[in-house]
Amino acid sequence: MKLIGYVRVSSEGQADNTSLEDQELKIQAYCTALNHELVGLYKDVQSGGKSDNRKGLQTAIADMLDGKADGLIVLKLDRLGRRASDVLTLIDKELQPNNKALIVIDMNMDTSTPTGKLVLTMLAGVAEFEKSQINERTKNGKKARAKTSDYANGGQPKFGHKADNKNLVVDDKEQQIIDVIRRHHKSGKSQRQIAEYLNKQGILSKQGKQWSSTTVGRILDRLYPKAA
Repeated sequence: MKLIGYVRVSSEGQADNTSLEDQELKIQAYCTALNHELVGLYKDVQSGGKSDNRKGLQTAIADMLDGKADGLIVLKLDRLGRRASDVLTLIDKELQPNNKALIVIDMNMDTSTPTGKLVLTMLAGVAEFEKSQINERTKNGKKARAKTSDYANGGQPKFGHKADNKNLVVDDKEQQIIDVIRRHHKSGKSQRQIAEYLNKQGILSKQGKQWSSTTVGRILDRLYPKAA
């Protein structure tokens, strides 16, 4: 089988990478041992990222799709992408539709063989897991921000905070008003009485309106969350 080799090292240092020379030697040795013809070898010296940003990889893929090779060979999966989903996208969009193989030496994976196809199925499972993890982190991040603001979902920051260049920051003036509400609540005043006090002082809500027992109650609910 005619193969094109691809090697990559990070521009950020070699601490967690295998050198270009070592990758090249192992690819050449593998091809010799299994009687594959290595028709080209391309390289990139840059950190991981989207495959379409790597000139060496794109040239390797282009030559392969032009019929110069039957597949692509790398030493390690992470030479193609940091995440399984990135590699799977490359396989689904470029390799499989054109009947091209991917060989990953350290995984003993050759997608032109039944065993390689099984490994590919497992890789798809890993990619789906990665996707669910990312979605979960995104969801948790929004929940954490929502504790102080609706700003995470494009709404207005809750009373006591404000938007500053798309960042959520404390509004000192509103925090002082919250402190007034807290002190009056501790003194035994009802929500209606607190609202009346704020209105008499000429203090307006975030919407520029007078206070009501409901709007005061929302502040108190945040100060003293009820047990679920």
